[in-house]
Amino acid sequence: MGFCTTMKTAEITRHKVAAAGVKPPSTMRLFVDIYQKEGIRGINKGVNAVAIRQMTNWGSRISLSRLAETMLRRVTGKEPGEKLTPLDKIACSAIGGGLSCWNQPIEVIRVEMQSMKKDPNKPAKLSVWGTAKYIYQDAGFKGLYRGVTPRIALGVWQTICMVALGDVAKVRFPLSAKHPMMPTDGG
Repeated sequence: MGFCTTMKTAEITRHKVAAAGVKPPSTMRLFVDIYQKEGIRGINKGVNAVAIRQMTNWGSRISLSRLAETMLRRVTGKEPGEKLTPLDKIACSAIGGGLSCWNQPIEVIRVEMQSMKKDPNKPAKLSVWGTAKYIYQDAGFKGLYRGVTPRIALGVWQTICMVALGDVAKVRFPLSAKHPMMPTDGG
């Protein structure tokens, strides 16, 4: 995971360099340079932040969507086991997806840890906590939430697709005991 996100961040940096009129090195050259200078740790820079964000991301989306469903049932007077309409599911998933962006600072930390931008004020060896302090000192609390608006839109979209539409699909296409992928002998 660290390799993928590091190289994606490197690719973005490469395009910014190209936009400034400088011929950037190829992605493969960039990979080789990072590996030669920093080894496997350089390629996996920011992997701790990636893991923290991934752990909190989908768990938050699903949990917050289910919490929104519970709140919707209370507000509308529906019983706890009563089915919600597909539109209700979509609305609750949109709320869950939007609120799941509480962890945006972790994404900002990951991007900063993997950034190739040269900054004399940036510490050479960044940990998750050290990067958070650096961002906060440089840009304040607001800096930890940069880029949150598009992430909210993405979170809403992804959560609607995976949670709401997943729930609708489970009802419309239930797996039965006769399904070829399901064990029939109880094991």
